[in-house]
Amino acid sequence: MLRFLFLLTLSFNIFASDNIKGEGKFYSSDDDSLSFIKEELKFLGFVDVISKRLEENGLNKELFWQKYEEKFSKRFEIIEDSYRKKYKIDEEPTSQQKDAFAKSLRKRKLLEKRKFGNLQRVIQSYSIEKTSRSAHNPQIRYIKLQAKINDQTLSKIYYEFVQGKKTGDYGTLYVHVEFNLKNSTYTDLGISSEKDLVNAVSNAWLKSFERNKPSNIQEIEILEGAKLKALNEYLKLPYERMIEEIPEDFKNSLYLKIDIDIEKLNYEKAVEKYVFKYDGGMFLQDLQNLQILSSDHFKTKEKEFTLSVTSSSLGTLLATDITYIPQAAFSDLQSTIKNIAPMTTIQRIALYDFKNVKSVYDLIDSIKAQGIKYSLKARLESIGKERAEIIVFYDGVEANLKEILSGIKPAKNGQTYDVIDSDTVLGIKFNKLGENETL
Repeated sequence: MLRFLFLLTLSFNIFASDNIKGEGKFYSSDDDSLSFIKEELKFLGFVDVISKRLEENGLNKELFWQKYEEKFSKRFEIIEDSYRKKYKIDEEPTSQQKDAFAKSLRKRKLLEKRKFGNLQRVIQSYSIEKTSRSAHNPQIRYIKLQAKINDQTLSKIYYEFVQGKKTGDYGTLYVHVEFNLKNSTYTDLGISSEKDLVNAVSNAWLKSFERNKPSNIQEIEILEGAKLKALNEYLKLPYERMIEEIPEDFKNSLYLKIDIDIEKLNYEKAVEKYVFKYDGGMFLQDLQNLQILSSDHFKTKEKEFTLSVTSSSLGTLLATDITYIPQAAFSDLQSTIKNIAPMTTIQRIALYDFKNVKSVYDLIDSIKAQGIKYSLKARLESIGKERAEIIVFYDGVEANLKEILSGIKPAKNGQTYDVIDSDTVLGIKFNKLGENETL
């Protein structure tokens, strides 16, 4: 809901976007033409305008440009490799070859960066106020301009870059299915083993997922064997080590666990009539940080089979029927996956001298409210008489979290906090309230 309100606010801003002043500074070379310099200055001015608008809209400009640079560097690697081969940089090049390589690569890199991401499409209109050069160094050029931003386009580009690791570059959706039989065995059902039932049902689900696969998932795979064992070992790690030690197979990937109970309620041998009850649920988890993204409990269902009037086996009938159990939940799952918020950092925060549980939850709510632009989520991990711990998940760096903690405003009841920032702990100390102050 908060994310929706925030994006709604951005849409309103489209109609109120005023001209924003931007500046740029460019170190030119003797080989640069005037038109090249002008285009580079204009681009740098636009970059400054975009940064200012991101900040005004409460978006994380540092994270945006970080993602932009990461993606551009990856894209430019291919071009740089071709230039290295052209100028034989890896084959004992001459000084002339090195010089030509550096000049050519610099110019190509600037040209490619101006085009990358098509950032100029956010500029509705602009006017150049002034261009100049430094009196001390004529190679240094400056620009001042004004531009009007299309906030809707900017918002779209922002999330394309920030969530890039969870779109085209996202990993695998791992599906792990488990059945629990009650009052029967797989032999009774005419099925060799649980694996046969899992394969029959999950293959049908895979086809359904593939038909409606969100664009931010590359592939879908049934989790079993060595990978399932590796995941179980990974899940034993402390939270703080997860991002640093996540196995390659699970980077930027999701884990869908589906549990289904199959209970035999009745069996009439004379007419080969069976009555089964189905129950169960599922949850979707981000393997990058173990956040539960969604969960669902399946509606309990009873089903009757009479084998004397059908040519199908009991196992086939059960597998077909079970296939439809989570279909309604799958529809919501697709939407959840498409709208995953980015999250790159996990941090533990210690709380001291809190008065009661309510004061702890009030603080958690304040931290979450201040951390919206970092997609911040927080939950209480443990609480004792003298110390509580909360786990914070967010898309940013530790400095962003410390800034949030330092900026928490005193509540109406007068409660204030001191931030503890040491080599061993990041925490919050609740200051004692006065005699007339209450929580």
